Amino acid sequence: MSSESIWDKLQTVDRRVFYWILFITLMIPYLRPIGFPITTNPPPKGIYDELSTVQPGEVCLLSINSGVSAWGDCLPAMVACIRMLADQGAHIIVWGMGHTDIDITWREIMDRSPELKDYVYGEDYAYFGYIPTQETTIALLAEDIRAVFSLDRYGTPINDLPIMKDVNEAKDFRLMLSSDTGDVQGYYIRQWHTKHGTPIGSIGIAMNASGDLPFFLSGDLFGLSGGSRGGAELEQLTGKPGQAITTMDAISVSHLLVVFAIILANVGYFATRGKR
Repeated sequence: MSSESIWDKLQTVDRRVFYWILFITLMIPYLRPIGFPITTNPPPKGIYDELSTVQPGEVCLLSINSGVSAWGDCLPAMVACIRMLADQGAHIIVWGMGHTDIDITWREIMDRSPELKDYVYGEDYAYFGYIPTQETTIALLAEDIRAVFSLDRYGTPINDLPIMKDVNEAKDFRLMLSSDTGDVQGYYIRQWHTKHGTPIGSIGIAMNASGDLPFFLSGDLFGLSGGSRGGAELEQLTGKPGQAITTMDAISVSHLLVVFAIILANVGYFATRGKR
């Protein structure tokens, strides 16, 4: 009969068992979201507060400067913002740069935003697609949109879109949101906000959030959403849970599992340290 205690046996368990436990526990929030509480921080709340002041018919811009690879960090926040702008009755113009796959991202945003089903294309929103860009292009867009675009993404002349009737430069936008994984947001800050006063909000990947925070603190950005956490806070503020809250549930479960494992390991250590 073995004299090994349960603590001795736990020390020899195959590590793959823990991987399976982690895999199974991470599945739970995706099958049935838990809804762990999420505190709200000033940067995402800045986005919510600014979007709350948008009046029906005011024109807002979403510049999609992130690719499909950044969906986990950026897509939920973009969806939350578009849904909120639609609730506010805003007119929405969308284009993007830096990533050639933005058509896929925009289709996904539309699929996840049921509020857009009542929007009329050309009147309530318009999509211009991908722009090969440098800062000079963004500077030109701030001065004369028609110098960059003559058609929308679907081949409609820009002057045939009612939404574009009184829109041709940065100052014609109530605000703009930049979804960014690189330098494009900085171009907008310099060429749109600093020169023309257009309010700018940032939706970025988590690793860029600390670098973008000074722009929020200085007032160059009215708000900042960083990674899944920022998206989850926006979903909570808007009262429309989505992918980001589910992701945060999974992250919380994994952290709780690690904490439990650390506690278990320490209990096991003290229970067996007197043995040779």
